[in-house]
Amino acid sequence: MSRYVHEVIEATASATPDAVAVQAGAETLTYRELDVRANRIAHQLRDAGVGPESVVGVLLNRGPDLLPCLLGIWKAGGSHLPMDAVLPADRLNYMLDAAGARLVVTQGGLYERLGGGYDGAVVDLDRDRALIEARPGSAVDASADRDPKDPSRGHRLAYTLFTSGSTGRPKGVQIAHFSLLNVLFSMRERYGASPEHVWLGLTSLSFDVSTTELYLPLITGGRVVLADDDEAHDAAAQLRLIASAGVTHAAATPAGWKVLIAAGLGRGPLTAITGGEDCPPALARDLGGRVDRLVNQYGPTETTVWATAWEVAPDAGSVPIGRPIHNYRAYVLDAVQRPVPVGVVGELYIAGAGVARGYVGRPGLTADRFLPDPFGRRPGSRMYRTGDLARFRADGELECLGRIDNQVKIRGYRIELGEIEEVLLAHPEVKDATVIAREDGNGEKLLVAYAVTDGGVEQARLRAHLDASLPSYMVPAAFVLLDAMPLNASGKVDRKALPAPGRTALVADREYVAPRNRTERLLVETCAEVLQVPEVGVRDRLLDLGADSMRIVHVMAAARKAGLDLTLRMLLDSETIEDLALTIDNAAKPGTGQTEPTGTTDEGAGRPMTVAIAGGPRHAADVAGAMEAHGVPGAAVALLKDGQLVGVQAYGIRATGTGAPVTLRTRFQAGSISKHVTAFAALRLVDRGVLDLDADVDGYLTGRRAPRAPGGSPLTLRHLLSNTAGLSQTSATWWRPGEAMPKLAAVLDEVEAEHEPGALFRKAGSQWAVIEQLLIDVTAQEFQELAAELVFGPLGMRDSSFLAPEDPHAAGRDVADGHDQHGSALLDGFRVRPVLAGSGLWSSPSDLAQLAVEIRQAHRGFSDLLSAKSAGVMLTEEFPGSFYGLGTVVDGSMADLEFGHGGQTAGFRALTSLQLRSGNGCVVMTNSDNGKHVHKVVAALLGRDVDITAG
Repeated sequence: MSRYVHEVIEATASATPDAVAVQAGAETLTYRELDVRANRIAHQLRDAGVGPESVVGVLLNRGPDLLPCLLGIWKAGGSHLPMDAVLPADRLNYMLDAAGARLVVTQGGLYERLGGGYDGAVVDLDRDRALIEARPGSAVDASADRDPKDPSRGHRLAYTLFTSGSTGRPKGVQIAHFSLLNVLFSMRERYGASPEHVWLGLTSLSFDVSTTELYLPLITGGRVVLADDDEAHDAAAQLRLIASAGVTHAAATPAGWKVLIAAGLGRGPLTAITGGEDCPPALARDLGGRVDRLVNQYGPTETTVWATAWEVAPDAGSVPIGRPIHNYRAYVLDAVQRPVPVGVVGELYIAGAGVARGYVGRPGLTADRFLPDPFGRRPGSRMYRTGDLARFRADGELECLGRIDNQVKIRGYRIELGEIEEVLLAHPEVKDATVIAREDGNGEKLLVAYAVTDGGVEQARLRAHLDASLPSYMVPAAFVLLDAMPLNASGKVDRKALPAPGRTALVADREYVAPRNRTERLLVETCAEVLQVPEVGVRDRLLDLGADSMRIVHVMAAARKAGLDLTLRMLLDSETIEDLALTIDNAAKPGTGQTEPTGTTDEGAGRPMTVAIAGGPRHAADVAGAMEAHGVPGAAVALLKDGQLVGVQAYGIRATGTGAPVTLRTRFQAGSISKHVTAFAALRLVDRGVLDLDADVDGYLTGRRAPRAPGGSPLTLRHLLSNTAGLSQTSATWWRPGEAMPKLAAVLDEVEAEHEPGALFRKAGSQWAVIEQLLIDVTAQEFQELAAELVFGPLGMRDSSFLAPEDPHAAGRDVADGHDQHGSALLDGFRVRPVLAGSGLWSSPSDLAQLAVEIRQAHRGFSDLLSAKSAGVMLTEEFPGSFYGLGTVVDGSMADLEFGHGGQTAGFRALTSLQLRSGNGCVVMTNSDNGKHVHKVVAALLGRDVDITAG
C-alpha cells in the first residue's frame, strides 16, 4: 500500500461527488464540498510552512470544519496532533513541544486553552475564514512527494497520539499512513462497508478509535454523522442522533454502551463495536440482544487502533479478544520471549502492518517496547510488547487476562498509575504516594490516591495540584491520607494492606448530615451499597462519592430495585443526594414544577437565591446539575416573560479563593454583549442627528483617518456596526489587570483595510476600536461616561460599567472572578483588553435583561430612548447569512424572531436571548470557561435550543 489515506478518500470523492460525506448538526457536506474545503485548507497550511513530516496541533470543535481540516493537513503533507481542549494547559503545551509541532489549527477561542505557553504559528479557522475561502479548491501541488511506487512512501506520519506514561510524562505514539490504511481496509472487509452505511462519529480525536469512525465511511462512500461537543457527553442526545440520522454502525467502550443502555437503547438495526477495555459477558449478552451485530475488538494505540476482533456470540459465557485482523500477528510469549503452549498464560505481543513507528523523542522507551520480531518473515520487522497477559484458547481465540504492570484501563482510557504518583510526589507537602485502582461491587474501577504528607494538607489542594497537570480521568476519585505506607516483607508498598477509602476520603469538605425521610434513606443506602462508601450523608455530592457517568448506571438500577422512580436525567442533573431526593419527591406529586415561589433566600454558596422565579425548583436543580457536572463555580440567570423581567436566580460562588456566594447583583464580564450597549448608544446619537449611519466616518474622527481599501470606498458607521467594514483583525491578546497594555490609539495604528466596505462579513475587534474612537471624538467624553449617560443611567443599569474593578475582593465589592475549564480561578481574577466597546462591559443579568427589554420595546414603538427605525436596523440581518444586525445577533429562521448575543472572555461566558413577539427569553452569566453548558440548560428549560454565537 503506497497510497495515503486522503488519496483513497479523494478517489471516493471523484467517484461519488454529490453523495453526503459528513453530517454535523444541521450542516451536511458532500464528498465534493469536503474535498474542496480540505484543498483550500491545505493551500493555507502549505503557505504557513506545513510539509512532509510537519506536525500540526489540532484544537477544534466537533463541527463541520473538523474533517476538512484533518484531510487538509494530510493534503498539505503534514500529520495530526489531536489535542483535547479539556486537558490542562501544561499538558497541551508539553504535547506540542514533545511532538515538535510548530503550528496549531484552532477556532472558537480554543487557542486560549494553551494559556500563553505556545509561541508557534496559528491558523484560526474563524479569523482566517475569508482567506481560506479565497484559496483554490483544487489539490495542492504534490509533485515534491516521493515516487508513488516507493514502498516507504506510505510510512509518512499520519498522526501522533499521547497516552499515559509510567515516568510521569505522557508518551506520543507515531502512526504512519500505511498502518492506518491497513486497519481501514481490514475493517472495510470485516463490516462489508458500503455507501449505504452511516457511522456515528462519537469518540474524541485524542482516542484512536475516532480514526475508524471518521475515515472508514469516507473510504467506502458512506456517511459520517459527527456528534458535537455536547452530544459526545450526552447519552440521550446520542440515541436521538442514532435514530434521526439512521446510524448503522457505532463504537463505544463497554462503559459507554452501559450508559447508552441506561439511557434507553432499544432493539434496532445497529452494528455495535465495543473495545478499549474488557467487555463483561453479561453486558455482551444484554447489548447483543439489542443490536443486529456485536463485535469485540482489541488493540493498543501502539498497534494502530485495532489488532484483533471477535464476533460476539449470542449466549457468550466469556468475551475473548478474538484473532488478529489482516496483516497482523499475535504471539503469547514467556519471560524470555518463547511461545507458550495453548492455554498457558504469557505476555501478548503484536506484530505486523499496524506496529507504530515508536514514541516521539523517546528512543530508549521505543527500544524497550518495540522489539525485533524473531518470528517475522521480513528483515527488520518489529513486534510491540503490550504488557497484557493473554492465552490462546483451544479454538484459537485469544483471551486477555489483565496486566503485568501497574497500568490500568478505566472507561477505555489507558492510565499509568506511575504517572499520577510522579505528579503527586511533586507536591511540596507530599513525602510518599501510591495510587491504585479499586473495584466496587459491580466490578467498576475507580482511582484512589494514598499520600503521606508533612502536615495537614487538604485533599482539595492535592486534587487541584493534579488537576493542573493531568486529564480529569486520571485524577483520583478519593484521597486517603496516611501516617506511613504499609510495607511488605521486601520493603515495598503492600497494596493489599491499603485501607478502603471511607467517606472522608471522598467528601472531605462536607459535614455529615443523616437522612431525614424515606426517599433520602433509600438513596443513602443505595449509594453506600453500590459505591461502597460508609456513612453517606444527604448533602454529599454524588460525583464526590464516585458516581461518575459509568457507575451512576448501577446507582440507578439499584435505586429502582429499591422502589424509587428515578431517571438517568434526574441523576445527572442532581448535585447532592438531598437534591435528588427532592427531585424524586416533587416528580411524584401532581402539578409539581408549575409553582411560582416568591421571596428571597440566601442559604450560602451553591444554593439558589430566588426572586419570583417561574418554573419552580426544577430550574434550580437543572442549573446546579450543569454547574457541578462542568465545574462552573458560579452563575446568575434572569428570566423574561411577556417582555418583562420576572425573576433572577443566583447560584454557587463568585470566587473559589474566597468562597463568597454569587448574589443577585454580582457583576460578571459580559464579553461581546458589550456590543449591545455600544450599538444602543451609537443609535441614540443617530436618532439625535449627531451621527449618520451612512456617512463617511472620516467626518467624525478628529485625530486620524480610517483605513481605506484599494477602491477608496467610504467606511460608514453602518459598516462598522454590522461587521462588514473589511478591516484587519486586532490582536486577540488579553492582559492581567495592572499589566501594561496598548492604548486604544496604538490598537488603531495597527488596523488596515483588507476589503472594500460592505463586501465581506467578518467579526473583527478593529471595527469596535474604530467605533469607540469615533464616539469619543464626537462627544468629547470618555467611553464609560458616554455609556453611563446614554444607556446605563436611563435604563437603571446600576450594576453596569466599562471600568474594570480595581480590587474585586475589596470590602463591599460584588464581583466574580473568572475560572478556567478546570474550575481554577484566573490569576488576579480576570483579563482585560484595550478596546472597551467590543468586550469591556461588566454587568449583571438583571441589567442586561433591562437592555433587551428596551430594544424590544423600541422595535414596537414604545421606547422613549430609541426610535423604532433605529431598533429596526439593530434587529435586521445586514449581510446575507450572517445572522447579525447592528451589534446584535438575530435569528429569523423561526416563527418568532429571536435576538441577543453571546459573550466570551477569559474565564467568563454570558448569553442574552429574547424572542421579539412573545417577549420570552433569558440572560445567563457565568464565571467559567465552561459556562456554555449552563446556557444550554437554561435554554432547554425555556423549550428552545438557543445557540447564540459569541462575538
